[in-house]
Amino acid sequence: MIEFKNVSYHYGKGENQISALRDINLVINEGEFVAVLGPNGSGKSTLARHVNGLLKPTCGEVKVDGLSTDDPRAIWEIRQRVGMVFQNPDNQIVASSVKEDVSFGPENLGISTDEIKLRVDSALKTVGMADFSSIDPHMLSGGQRQKVAIAGALAMNTKYIVLDEATSMLDPKGRADIISTIEKLNREYGITILYITHIPDEAVLADRIIILSNGSIAMDGSPRDVFSNLSALSKIGVGAPAARLIAEELLIAGVNLPNTILTVDELVAALC
Repeated sequence: MIEFKNVSYHYGKGENQISALRDINLVINEGEFVAVLGPNGSGKSTLARHVNGLLKPTCGEVKVDGLSTDDPRAIWEIRQRVGMVFQNPDNQIVASSVKEDVSFGPENLGISTDEIKLRVDSALKTVGMADFSSIDPHMLSGGQRQKVAIAGALAMNTKYIVLDEATSMLDPKGRADIISTIEKLNREYGITILYITHIPDEAVLADRIIILSNGSIAMDGSPRDVFSNLSALSKIGVGAPAARLIAEELLIAGVNLPNTILTVDELVAALC
């Protein structure tokens, strides 16, 4: 599991100090799909970067499977367990072909050539990019490049994948492809997903949603629980899925609908 114990993180010093995280206590269990929502500046990306030790807590502790990110002897093992996928896939591309890019991480671990080939082939097949192994990543679409970044994490045999606004630079089709890939990794392969996003319609697909506000956890629960309280979300500055908002307007107008609708399919079924 991933554990945050009384974690706070401050940027700057003195009068310029900014508290990005404030006394975060959080457990993410193995196999969960957790989405993190919050307005700009709420601490989402700062939280994500603590999971594999890119940032260290100002106070408190982060542990991955019992290994502390504050322990320099454990940091490389943690980073083998936790894969990171960032907003811009171009920032993670390091090679001139897809297979070489996905091989980069395992090669730096000193893994045998045969094992690397097996891992790369398996990772590319899992994300649906096996037919692109010899292509220059820069010739791919944004969504395809993000899939290559995810494959690179899988080739490290990661148990956890943290995606920090990984779809924000993609078009709707690219976003849909990445979300489908993430769901597959979680549902079929049991990989734990921590998904940072500002898009409520993406977060609704998770098992659990955490809402951050001013560096603190404001809400933590299932999508239905979290999105049932539209007034609280509005005060925090977080939206709700489009289908939920439409259903709410129809309810106000007197249409007899359940107040638990979150997706377009649920809305269509209820109206029919």
